[in-house]
Amino acid sequence: MHQIGYAHLAEWLQLPVRPPVKPAYVSSSVNRRMDSDDRILFPSGVSITDTPLGHVEFALRHEGVDLCILAAVFERIPPGDLIGRLRESPNGEYVRRAAFLWEWLRGKRLQADVAVTARYVHLFPKDRYVTAKNPQRHGPYRIWDNALGDRRFCPVVQRASHPGEDWLKAQLERAVEGAADARASGMYERAVQYLYLSETRGSFAIEREVPSANKEEHFVQILRRAGETDRMSEDWLVEIQNVAVRNAFSYEAGYRTRQNWLESATGRITFLPHPPEPLRETMAGWEHFVNDTGRGVDPLVKATCASFGFVYIHPFMDGNGRLHRFIIHHVLTRTGLIPLDMVIPVSAVIMKHVAKYHQVLTGFSEPVTRLWDYRRLDDGPAILQRPGAAPYRYFTADRELRFLADMIQQAVEQEIPQELGFLRGYDTAFARIEVEFDLPRKDIGTLIRIIQDNGGRLSRRKRSRYDWIPDVVLDRIESIVQRSFCTEE
Repeated sequence: MHQIGYAHLAEWLQLPVRPPVKPAYVSSSVNRRMDSDDRILFPSGVSITDTPLGHVEFALRHEGVDLCILAAVFERIPPGDLIGRLRESPNGEYVRRAAFLWEWLRGKRLQADVAVTARYVHLFPKDRYVTAKNPQRHGPYRIWDNALGDRRFCPVVQRASHPGEDWLKAQLERAVEGAADARASGMYERAVQYLYLSETRGSFAIEREVPSANKEEHFVQILRRAGETDRMSEDWLVEIQNVAVRNAFSYEAGYRTRQNWLESATGRITFLPHPPEPLRETMAGWEHFVNDTGRGVDPLVKATCASFGFVYIHPFMDGNGRLHRFIIHHVLTRTGLIPLDMVIPVSAVIMKHVAKYHQVLTGFSEPVTRLWDYRRLDDGPAILQRPGAAPYRYFTADRELRFLADMIQQAVEQEIPQELGFLRGYDTAFARIEVEFDLPRKDIGTLIRIIQDNGGRLSRRKRSRYDWIPDVVLDRIESIVQRSFCTEE
């Protein structure tokens, strides 16, 4: 059994790339293609030309489009090889795709001078990938360019990972409908204030930080600005970053110009983000991806790729995580499916699933960091070899998309209704307690929150804080709270 296609190219040419998730092999034990979770098997008689270009054509036909591996392979394939193959078979579907991708990824022309007469084909097969709804026609090779982005930033999403074309629209409409009664009752603004605060605290908690009251309020105001601009830019992100970071010493004036890294509590490097040299070009592609309204990129895909792409690139020295989660809100608001004053509390839900969130992040960071060669010094890593920009520009976002969809669904179906339910129960309990007992309003509010947070009971320790209130009164308050929130006594 031996490797073919992308896996063979990566090993044969010693490419600085992540190996394919499902490498392809030729095996004498099968008589047709067999797919499993970790490999693809082809029979011994499978048709393939044993050259780099032959394996590229085979991979495009049978394994799909791996932009990261192709970018590295095309650095090694002389243009004359592709030109010769094009002239030999100018209407070949996969050699045309290869030629287009060679030019697209390298930003150069092959000057093949061939006349293609075959029908147009999509760059990314639509039955396998989520693609741009409004592809661009490329005449020379008769290709529909339906990539999600351009050569500077172009994540890839498998169609099987997407919950459905109208899924996000249905979720956001459900959130808006659920808030309609709260708007009519005047409760909505209170709910939104809490959701913004909960989202802020969740975003800081994910970074293991507790913000000051001033920093907390500033970040709430930042969240309220989601969707205010239709043009993401370096200056605007710098403005947001300056509010999001912990102190003035971490303020940035622009995208970073030096290498950063993340490390564990023991000093082990856990992630080396995008190298600084080509970072501006990558961020220009990222900005174009977020701002573009012409290609028709699915909004859930855009929110996923924009936010996770940002944190993988890590364009600032500090604050990248909080900005990454802010970008989710920005893209969701820009869909026009929710009002500007509404927040979907994604970070608050992520905080409840932080281990799963870290698994998603390390699913990218660990294999990419292994592509670097460095030596650990006292003041940081000494970089010996880096993989370039391709792993950060062309990542596959399947895991990220499934995770974000799950967090959005939980925010809409659980987090927002729970907060609206809390406010209704709180108001009911407060009114009943105030009618029966002459207590300070501040104490009534505190008691309601303590009892509800403790599952409808007031603990002995908390009762001791209110020893000036008779036990019979505290028992009655406890009972009122239980009934107001419909909890079991």
